[in-house]
Amino acid sequence: MTLYPTLIVLILAAALFVFAAWRDSRPKEAGNPSLFSWKPVFMLALVVAILMLVHLANMAGIETGRGRGRF
Repeated sequence: MTLYPTLIVLILAAALFVFAAWRDSRPKEAGNPSLFSWKPVFMLALVVAILMLVHLANMAGIETGRGRGRF
């Protein structure tokens, strides 16, 4: 994946995270149960955003992964 698709996916994941966190934090109406939980959506968006940040770091020359640790 090159730089532009990585940045696009990162921006989309960040926007989805913000939207889902906002939807989840809205006050619940009494007597009207929510049929959909936004928590899994914003957690998945957060994971994707973190993966894209790690991918950007790897593209910048920062080594992440197995070769860097003590074990």
